[in-house]
Parts: sequence; structure tokens; C-alpha cells
Amino acid sequence: MTIEGDVRTMTPETREIIESEVRAFTEGLEKSFGVECSLDYNNDYPVLYNHPEVTEHVRQVLEQASIPEIEAILETPPLPPSEDFAYYLEKVPGCFFYVGAMPESGEAYPHHHPKFDINEKSLIISAKAMAAVVASYCGGSDT
Repeated sequence: MTIEGDVRTMTPETREIIESEVRAFTEGLEKSFGVECSLDYNNDYPVLYNHPEVTEHVRQVLEQASIPEIEAILETPPLPPSEDFAYYLEKVPGCFFYVGAMPESGEAYPHHHPKFDINEKSLIISAKAMAAVVASYCGGSDT
């Protein structure tokens, strides 16, 4: 039998605890039932951590930017995405943010779903938002 899964946590400490417990559970199965288990446990993506001061700076920049397409800036609760950007955030404080991209049809499907689609107008909004943030760090204007 093969069991596969994905573990996502909000802190590196929780990540370590879960791995330790999965390993202990595997050993317990072997001892309890006299079976041999093989465990391949890969910690692929690190926890994506938004630095609070950088996040606040980004929020302020976007609130003050002259980008009419930005309708709202919302704080989301912690989410467990697997995201390559997390590797950068391990090295340099930063902020990962989402830009709403629901298709005009209103039919939204999650990433990796065969029917996933975006409203391509969100691409220009994303570019303008990123440009405003970059300009703020370079001493430039967002307009």
C-alpha cells in the first residue's frame, strides 16, 4: 500500500513537529503490526512568511497609489500555499500578495483545476501594483 500526502504548516516549528510525529507514527505501525514501512518525507516548500514591516509598507504604498483599478486592499487570514516565492522570503524580508483575478463570467476554479482561468485585466493591475511598490523603494513616484 502507498499513502501520499502534502503537509503545509504556518510555522517552521510546526513543520518540524509534524515530520517528527509522522516518523514516530510510521515506527509505531512497524512495532504494533510487525510490518516494514518505507517513509519518504520531503520538506519541499518552506513556510511562506510575510515580513510584517514590509507588508505594512506595501499596504500603505498601494493605498496611496494612483491606481484606479485597485478597488480594495484586504488582509487575508494565514493561508498555506506552496509557493516558490517562499524561498526568497527565507533570505530577504518581503511580502507576497494576491491580486484578484476572477474571470468576468464569475466562474472561479482553484489553481491546477482543468477549468482554471483568470481575468487577464488583472495582469495590468498586478504590473501597476508591483511598479508602485518597486518605485517606493527606489524613491520614485508610482504615477
